[in-house]
Amino acid sequence: MYKKYIKKILSRLGGVLICGLWSQTLWAEISVVDDLGQRLVLTKPAQRIISLAPHVTENLYAVGAGDLVVGAVAYSDYPPAAKALPQVGDFANLNIERILTLKPDLVVAWIDGTAPGQIARLEQLGIPVLQESPDSFPEIALSLRRLGIVSGRQASAEKAAAAMEARVQRLRERYASAPVLSVFYQLWHQPLITANDTQLIDQIIQLCGGRNLFAERPEVAPRIGVEAVIAANPDLILSAVERHNPDWQKVWQPWQNVTAVRNGHLFSVEADHVHRATVRAVEGAEQVCAFFQQAREQRYPQATGTQVEKE
Repeated sequence: MYKKYIKKILSRLGGVLICGLWSQTLWAEISVVDDLGQRLVLTKPAQRIISLAPHVTENLYAVGAGDLVVGAVAYSDYPPAAKALPQVGDFANLNIERILTLKPDLVVAWIDGTAPGQIARLEQLGIPVLQESPDSFPEIALSLRRLGIVSGRQASAEKAAAAMEARVQRLRERYASAPVLSVFYQLWHQPLITANDTQLIDQIIQLCGGRNLFAERPEVAPRIGVEAVIAANPDLILSAVERHNPDWQKVWQPWQNVTAVRNGHLFSVEADHVHRATVRAVEGAEQVCAFFQQAREQRYPQATGTQVEKE
């Protein structure tokens, strides 16, 4: 299920392999390739980093570079220490003057969330910008290792990436032979919105032995009518909107002809654990897999005892 990511990742391996070369020569030139295929060169590891996305902030802390982060955008709320960072605006509107006062020697931007014009402005001002947009577990691991290189924290970055990869592999092996469950993922309740196969949540669903019913829709976050969900008859409904709509499960109760509703297989997951491309995404995957296993044991009681290890 990772084939579509392999080519993209291989094209960036040159930036990661430089890690070994750097460790042999102190202050040697650092070169990494970003998610646009652009090469970024630094004369030494960054000492003052600004993050332009919450997931970037979180990953910088995960690789042991939290002490180097001098500013971040709004909603950079994990780990708790990140809440104290000076804010430099949000995705759409950066405070360029504020960024300049913080004197960064590296800005890490989110391709899908940072306005290209603002990135160009930072580069015109002579600030190195690393652009990222991980949307799969292999790309999260690549991002962690790359952030470790540019911050000089390769050892801790490798440890974090390898630990995440090992947990993902355990899930992949555990559920590889599990009976497949059809899943409706409820991204939002009004209007009813789901996610296609370009999103991290789709990969998590596959990892746990599920099939996203609307994976092939061309829209990243397609609007879906209730009638379409009823017609698809999912085995399980998974939602990440419980905080905003705590009674979301009750809304589905009139449709007892839907397998997920009839069996009570409507589950909620923390949105940040399945939407943010961070180490915590594997925690989200483990939780989702546990939900799937619960539903699977009821729906396929004869198969699950032998084919799938119980949680």
